[in-house]
Amino acid sequence: MNKVSFFEKFNLTSRLIELVILFVAVTLGFIGDNYREDLSEKNNAKKLLSSMEIDLKEDLVRFETFIQVRKKLIKDVYNFIDDADKRGLLKHDVEQHTLFAIAIFNWNYFKPNTANIDQVISSGALRYLGNDTLINQIGVLESKNISLIDRQEREQEFFLNYLQPLMHKYYNFKWANDSYVRKWEVFSKDFWVTYDKRVDEINPSNRDMMFWNNSNDLKIKIINLFENYVFILRSSHFTNYDDYLDQIKKTIQLINSTLEQ
Repeated sequence: MNKVSFFEKFNLTSRLIELVILFVAVTLGFIGDNYREDLSEKNNAKKLLSSMEIDLKEDLVRFETFIQVRKKLIKDVYNFIDDADKRGLLKHDVEQHTLFAIAIFNWNYFKPNTANIDQVISSGALRYLGNDTLINQIGVLESKNISLIDRQEREQEFFLNYLQPLMHKYYNFKWANDSYVRKWEVFSKDFWVTYDKRVDEINPSNRDMMFWNNSNDLKIKIINLFENYVFILRSSHFTNYDDYLDQIKKTIQLINSTLEQ
């Protein structure tokens, strides 16, 4: 039986040690690469969250302003409804013409900043931060964005299908153009504030501001359309706005706490 020499044993041991060292080196390199990748993804996720936080803070301010504008719009529509109900539909009345114009021309639309939230969701970057609460909250906010946009699209559908035809049929745009639109560069920026007091100065020879007749049936129909309009606007407010604000604030708070970790 051949004996293994000392040098052969030493050579075998050396090779085993080399293999172990190589395995450890490869493993540590793999772990290091994963760590660097994980750290990079965490940094990218935090950058996305920072951008999203900026968007949400802007949305918060814009939406609070939007709510106030909407409240004023509802009040303006009620002003026209009350005036038409009390005095009927008037063709030559400056005050009613102004109330109608303000009520029908001031529908507004809120569009949330969604670019960064869409990128956060599609990239899956949040999984590197390990904050399931924030992940779930962003999903809730995205759902609220979709609900808000859907609600506004229904408002717009009503406006385009019912109020805009009303405006085209009964509002005398030629009178408006001849009287002040073509000349508005001569008026100050607060023209609409004093509009009802200045119409006589603009076009005293023509006061045919509206095309409707003082028909009780037409009055009932038009008032009912505006009442429906108010109902839709108020429903949007009560079913969406307060909760939407709360969800924006909650998301901002969670982002702040995550970025501070």
